[in-house]
Amino acid sequence: MNDYRYRQYDSEAVNRIIRQALEFEKRETIGYRELMETARELGIDPVKMEAAIKRETIGNHRETARQEWLRRRHSKFYSHLWSYGIVNGAIFLIDLLTPGPWWFYWPLLGWGIGLAFSFRQAYFPSEDQIERGIRWALRRRKKMELA
Repeated sequence: MNDYRYRQYDSEAVNRIIRQALEFEKRETIGYRELMETARELGIDPVKMEAAIKRETIGNHRETARQEWLRRRHSKFYSHLWSYGIVNGAIFLIDLLTPGPWWFYWPLLGWGIGLAFSFRQAYFPSEDQIERGIRWALRRRKKMELA
């Protein structure tokens, strides 16, 4: 029985169906003209479709900027971690090779506290920090495009 031909599909089902059809066609993308033609065939107002495309594009730019900002944050943390390990390893060796009481753990502890804050900022930023980071990344990208 062909009940599926009379069924109504929500937006999530439509999304899944179109993705599967593209997979069957061995395609991963659809062009602007094809998208607008599909919208026209579905009776979607072209102005509303254009607005949806613009919204999607802006959302993609924001998500890309967010990911770029987070990658930079993670990279800075790992750079900080490497510095911590190398410098504190050298401090430990100096303390090991010089007479007197042990003192290497004081810089290890002090810098370790700073490293913990760096870890928190890199992996658990607040929504406000993320929003500022997105704006920063978008401004940076725009400057690079203009250069």
